[in-house]
Amino acid sequence: MKPILSIRHYLYISLMIMLLTGCSSPKSLVFANREWSVSDYYGQIIDKDTTYRMTFGNVLIPDPLTIVSSSDSVAKYPGMDGFLADILHTARLDSAEILFYAPEMLTMFVKPKRVISPLRPSSVHSPMSDEIPWSMCVHENDIEDWTRKSTEMYTYTYFDKRKKQFLIVDFYDYGDTPIAQITVFQSRNKVTEKMNVKETHLRSFYGEHDVRKIMRDIEFWAHQVEIRRARAFANYKIGQEQKIRKR
Repeated sequence: MKPILSIRHYLYISLMIMLLTGCSSPKSLVFANREWSVSDYYGQIIDKDTTYRMTFGNVLIPDPLTIVSSSDSVAKYPGMDGFLADILHTARLDSAEILFYAPEMLTMFVKPKRVISPLRPSSVHSPMSDEIPWSMCVHENDIEDWTRKSTEMYTYTYFDKRKKQFLIVDFYDYGDTPIAQITVFQSRNKVTEKMNVKETHLRSFYGEHDVRKIMRDIEFWAHQVEIRRARAFANYKIGQEQKIRKR
């Protein structure tokens, strides 16, 4: 018979696991702890050693921009750790390393820590190296082997009416690094009110449309999906430029 761990031993083992996982928040979030700044010249967000440069697209960026990229920064917003952990769990990215989350830009970039198990996406975009990659919606009865190639982008969508939340998760390669770009559409609820994220006259964390009424505002949401896709294509190309520059 296998020995049964006492509660004290169980708590000790749990504590050791938390200590060994590196920089984690109380909700087991893992951050890359990179310093980010917004370049007015490039219109991009860039980390301190210029490993990453990413664009939000052709939009106005608030100054200063709220950037969550460490345990210290997430602690400024009550409940933000649980909010982000829930998003990562929904996207099957629980163990992912968060590069940053910019609430006002509705965008989070993360590095998956493991190979994502094949799962049928909502759409496929390929080849990413083309000026305008072709895009294909995937039917529910499609039974291909859904293992993403480096020249492809897989897109997944998650809609939760109760949470008033609509997520679009794009998986693609930034240079040689697999990345997940998560677009977070979130209407006001008790969780977001508690976080008290600053809103500016330029951008609103919550947006002006109720996520639960997607079908009523279908043209608006279709436009948002197109903007997000163009941003993903642009960031893929920036990643390729960065790879060449690093050589």
